[in-house]
Order: sequence, then structure tokens, then C-alpha cells
Amino acid sequence: MLIYNGLILLLIFPILACILKDTRVSKDFKKGFEIFPLLTFLFLLAVRADLFVVVSSLLLASISAKFVLSNDPKDYFEIFVVGLMLSLLSSIGTIAFGFGIVAIFFLISSFFFLIQTQFKNSIPLKKSAPDKKDIFIYIATSLLFSLILFFSLPRFTLGVIHGNPIGAKATSNFSEDVSIDSNPITLDYSIVMRIEKNKQNMPLYISGLRYTTFLNGKWYKSEQKEKVYPDLLGVFLERTMKKATIYLEPNNTNVIFMVDYARGIYGNFNLIYKDNIGNLFFETPFFKTVKYDSFFEDFPLKEKLSNEDLKRYLDVRGVNPQIIELANSISKNSSKQTDKLNAILNYLKTSNEYSLNPTARNIDDFMLNHASGYCEHFATAFVILARASNIPARLVSGFVTTEWNDTLKYYIVRAKDAHTWAEVYMNNAWVRIDPTPPSQTQVSKISLFADSIRMFWYKNFVTYNVESQVRLFSNIQETFTNFGKNTLNLVEVLRSNIYSVLIIGLLILVSSLIKKRKRNQIDIITKKIINLIGNDKSENETILEFAKRKRKDKELQILLNLYYEYRFGKKYWLKDAISKMIKDFQSQKSLLTN
Repeated sequence: MLIYNGLILLLIFPILACILKDTRVSKDFKKGFEIFPLLTFLFLLAVRADLFVVVSSLLLASISAKFVLSNDPKDYFEIFVVGLMLSLLSSIGTIAFGFGIVAIFFLISSFFFLIQTQFKNSIPLKKSAPDKKDIFIYIATSLLFSLILFFSLPRFTLGVIHGNPIGAKATSNFSEDVSIDSNPITLDYSIVMRIEKNKQNMPLYISGLRYTTFLNGKWYKSEQKEKVYPDLLGVFLERTMKKATIYLEPNNTNVIFMVDYARGIYGNFNLIYKDNIGNLFFETPFFKTVKYDSFFEDFPLKEKLSNEDLKRYLDVRGVNPQIIELANSISKNSSKQTDKLNAILNYLKTSNEYSLNPTARNIDDFMLNHASGYCEHFATAFVILARASNIPARLVSGFVTTEWNDTLKYYIVRAKDAHTWAEVYMNNAWVRIDPTPPSQTQVSKISLFADSIRMFWYKNFVTYNVESQVRLFSNIQETFTNFGKNTLNLVEVLRSNIYSVLIIGLLILVSSLIKKRKRNQIDIITKKIINLIGNDKSENETILEFAKRKRKDKELQILLNLYYEYRFGKKYWLKDAISKMIKDFQSQKSLLTN
């Protein structure tokens, strides 16, 4: 938010420069404007502004001061180049949609400024000021140049920027600490991440951390980590055919979130960390939005656990003996693993209530007194009961979402979607089981539409990098390569539908002839009216202005009114009345001449 507010405040500089450009103030305080960038820089450092805001402010203050102090067109070109560099710097600073509007306006106005200062004398204008058509041409040309420059400027892969922690706002309620207590939960609708993948008919699970040990009402994970480096293609661990692209918002953790069942990731990272139970971590937390690919499969990975690992996932140290007895009573009539697990799920479903304001003070209270709780209570109870039934199990925390944006085809994950579930070891694989009763909340369509605009801005502009550029140029090359093939296909389609093509062509020809005839009739009537007024009409004059100059506007008032209704109001049925009035005026004119 600090970055976004800072960018809005930056608009003050060019506005101030334009106001003061030709005033006495700029002449009397030139020295003041020369040190204006330095004062801006010192002030922003003093208030500990975000690094991006400091650099952007310095650049914008510099070009604003240059604009006020200089009258040389060459200096204006330098201002344009610096401003362009500023816009490129801005593209990595924020993904706010509001800034996107400002950035687009900035690019268009920059090219407009360049045209006005560098090429104004080369543009043949017959008017003292540009009309709407000229302004439209300027803006369209500026926008075209902006887009061409943006998409063709060479990109470089420099690694992912982690951002500045000063003033950065975390958008995730995710916590690495999982404790079982009675603290209530409030729903936070802030967006944590956006995930591009094919839509599925079931909730999307995004895992973050897996936990092995539960002691004194708290879950613990492994603290042993090793560095993992990417392969030659930049992939960490394993690449699969199924891929989801994750746009992760800033958060307070360096945990790497992946779509289940995860296999590996791809991103512009130097290295990542992995602990001994498969959790992945970035080097440090990110304070700006980061993009990476998550590779996954629809089935769990087969892996053989050692006896030591099995013992760790069956650990029930510190668990109340009454809960051990409860587990035995639940599964006493079941011999198979699946039957035991179903019995545990049914017990939790019928014995406990889901609530964001839990009555359970701890896990014993939840399981033995049938108190209410949320996902952490249900998942913890399930893991303990599974372990007590001699089934290896562990806790998983992350997010689960069903919110789908149909406009740009991606999932939205919000802070309220933070979730905890379980995994059990069956048939040499960790299988996901979610014991928490499902719950859904509705999101307005307006909110989804607004987020799709933000996603479009981030996907196509902010994260446009060397990989995107190569893909764009490849698509362009493929288009030209296939042009001949597409042309032949089009000819074949036309040949097979020759009669339809002839009918459509005939209709277009008839319509064109009718329009041309109307234009010719209008031109003939226009010439006749001009001849009534005089023979010295200038190109920039309207017929009404010409009549006023010749002092015939009152005499021809009715005729001119009908003409304007005929030509611009498209009331073509007035043609006969106008023609008759023209003949009457021509007769009067010939009588006066004779």
C-alpha cells in the first residue's frame, strides 16, 4: 500500500512542473528548482519510504525540474528517455490496478509530449490548434509506439527481486505455528495468491507445510534443511506434464506453496531449501508478488519409508491415555486400514461441531468433551486417532479453494482459505484426507471482475520477461510461417461455399453502391448551396460560417437548417424539399441578374 500511495503522490511533480513552466515563479526560483530533486530524495529517506518510491520520486522530480528550467527541445528528449526508464522501473514495483491506469496514461502522455516537442513543426496543421481528430491520432500513435516499445525492448533475467520489507503488507494469515487452543478466527478476504490451471470439479488443495510431532498442544516440523539447486532447465526436483502457475502475494513466511500432489517447481530462483520431510522454502520471505510454476500429479508419489520414519509418524507421546482408549474403541470392529479411517471420520463428523469460535480449550477438550473447533482441531484429532490405530499419519497446513475466476480462467486463494488437513501413509504413498466439514462463502461478481483486470495487468505487463518475449516472437514467427497454409485453407473454404460467398459479395456491392449514391447526392446538394452563397469558400470554413461571412445566413436560414438535418441528422427524406428550395433561390438569383 505504501508503494501504491507513493506512486499516486508522484503525480504531483509533473503537474507542478506544468503549472510553473511559464510563470514568474520558475524564473525567480531557478536555483530552488535545481536542488528540488535533492530535497525530495532527502525527505523520502527521512520518512523511510519504500526504496522503489525513493528511486521513482528522484527520477520524476529530476525530469520535472528539467522541464521547468529548460527550453531546449534536446533536453525534452532527454526528459522523455528518463521518463521511459521510470516507467520500466515502475513495472517491477507494484501490481496495483490503479497504478496500471497511471502507468498507461504516463506512457501515452510521454509519447504525446515527445511528438509535441520534437516534431510539432514537422506536422502540417492547417488549424491554429489540433481538433479532436488530431488529438485522437496523437493518442493512438502514442499508444501504438508505447506497446511496440514495451513488448520489443530486450528483457534480461536477473533473478527474482524479494522487495523491501519496510512498509510491506503481508496478505496471508498463514502461520508456521500450529497450536490447538480456543482462539477465534475472523474471515479475511485478502487475496493470498492466484493460480492458473485447468478448472476441476473438486476443491483445489495448495500445501505449504507438513508436521511430524505433536507435543503439549503444538505441532512441530523438521528444522534440518538442505540446499536444492535447479537443473539445466531451471526446474527444482521434478517436472511433470501437469503445471499450475502461481502468483504469490507478499507474506510473512518463506514457505513455498505448491498444488497437491506436488512434484517440483520452476522459477527464477538461485536455490531453494528442503527439509527431511519434503517441505520447501525460499531463501528469504518475499515482500513483492512472485510468480513460479508448480508441477503436480493427480495421484500421490510412491515412496518407501524406513522403520525410523514409520516410528516417527506413529508417535503418540504425551497423548492422553483416554484418547488412546477412544481410538481403540472406534476402530475395534475394523481390521482394514480403510475401514479404520472411515470409522474415525464418521466419529469426528457425528461427535464434533465446526465453529470459527471454538469452545475447545485444547485437543483433549475437543476429543473427549465433544467441544467445537475448526480445521486445526479436526485434523489434529484425526492424525492422533489414526496413529493410535497404528496408521502412520501427519498434519498438513496450506490453503484450499473453490473460487474460480471464469473471465481469465484462474483460481483465487484468499486468507480465509487457510486450512489444515491430514495425510495417511497407505500403499507406499501419502494420501490426503480432509476430516473437516466443508464450508463455502460467496464472493461478489464485481469483486471477481475487478480482480480479473488486476490479473490481466500483472500477467501481461508486470511479469512480462525474457521468457514471455521469446514466446511472443515465436508466435509471431509461427503466424507468418503458417500464413501460406492458412491462405490455402481459406481459398478451399471459399471454393466449397462459392454460392454463399457470391451472395454475400453481391449484398456488400449493393450496399456500397447505395451509400456511394447517397454521398454523391449529398455532394451535389452541398455544391449547389455553396454556389448560392458565393465562390470563395475556404477549406476550413463550414457552410454556415461561409454564409455568415457573406451575410446570407438569415436569408438562407431555413434552407441551411434543412441541409444540416439532411446531411448530419441523416434525414434523407428532406432531399426533395431542399432541392425545391435551391431551385427557388436559383430562380430568384437569375431574375435579379437579368
